[in-house]
Amino acid sequence: MAQGKIHISTIAVVLAALVFAIAYLGRAKEPILQIVSPDKMMSTTEKAALPNGTDSKFAESVINSSSYAVFLCRSEYTSGNANSLEALRGWAAQQFHNDPRFLHPVILPKAAGTSTFINSTAHTLFAAPYYFASQAAASAIAARVDSYCQSESFRIFKNDFTGLFGSETEAATLLARYQSDRARNAINPLLSVLFWLLTAVLSPILIAPFKRSASFWRAPFASDERVDRKSAAAAAYFSYFVSFLALYYTAQAIVVESTAGPSAIAAIVCGASALYVLFPIKVFVDNDEVLFLRSTITTRSVVISAWLFLSVLSIQMLTWIKQGVLTEPDPISLLISSVTGDFIHDPLTAKRWISTAIALSWTASFAFILKILSRRGSESSREVTKKLAGLGAKL
Repeated sequence: MAQGKIHISTIAVVLAALVFAIAYLGRAKEPILQIVSPDKMMSTTEKAALPNGTDSKFAESVINSSSYAVFLCRSEYTSGNANSLEALRGWAAQQFHNDPRFLHPVILPKAAGTSTFINSTAHTLFAAPYYFASQAAASAIAARVDSYCQSESFRIFKNDFTGLFGSETEAATLLARYQSDRARNAINPLLSVLFWLLTAVLSPILIAPFKRSASFWRAPFASDERVDRKSAAAAAYFSYFVSFLALYYTAQAIVVESTAGPSAIAAIVCGASALYVLFPIKVFVDNDEVLFLRSTITTRSVVISAWLFLSVLSIQMLTWIKQGVLTEPDPISLLISSVTGDFIHDPLTAKRWISTAIALSWTASFAFILKILSRRGSESSREVTKKLAGLGAKL
């Protein structure tokens, strides 16, 4: 036992020394991501004829114009382009109001979120991998945007855009900045999807310790080997998913400090739920002491708990879809745009399909849960019948 303690202490000291060395010697810098280039916004002939517009005049024309009169090309994209142009105009007016020269900013390094020792340690260890992953995601999104810029949809939008804002250099820069701003917001949702895909791919390997732990905890209650194995497997899968959900919320609380409080609470709830399902206990209180004893949970209870978690996650996704607007796109919209490369239009059709798929999946799972709940009475009746039959035989 002493050797084990020394071994653990040695590992802790080595890790602390490694983190300190990285903090002292290394410095991960946040990359400057220009996902969309202004050169991509105009064709070669247009770029050659572009005048050198002045930032101040263009800013004044955007801020001071209360309304715009523009004739949109009649096409299947007309209504969508009208909404997109208005959203872009409102965004540009707000940006120019905050900083008239925001199109050509002097980019200064920003301080990382290091308000606590947890943030500082996490930044030291994971900043470099996170920035590398962000650059990879930005490159993938940039490739999709470049592909969209060759489409008929973008060509028609560009015609409407130049009719509204002109064809000068500042207008092309404005459109590029608008797309880049939204594309940067799509990086974290895209990395989140990759995180969950990696979690699913690695589940056959990582779930084995959860199964062993669940089986060990339930060993004293073993009666039917098949039922016990099924219960332990259900608890292991549930705990695996919810544990990684807690890890995700913890990372979100560390990286995005603006959501640190709600994310930390969600992480605590998920972590506590995973531990309880994996290691269930019963509390007995008498006059002398409080006893915490091992217990077990039926497969039925684990499945219902999993359904409740999936239900609240489905509600969150539906809330994103319903409340997301063109001026403030939700994570689902940003994910769709990162795949299509279109950060200009609101992907209403895709969001309707996704919300319909969520509703149908939830309805099917709800019917399954109702079926499980309906079995309780019949099973109890059979058990009572068997007991009465046994008593009758004894009499």
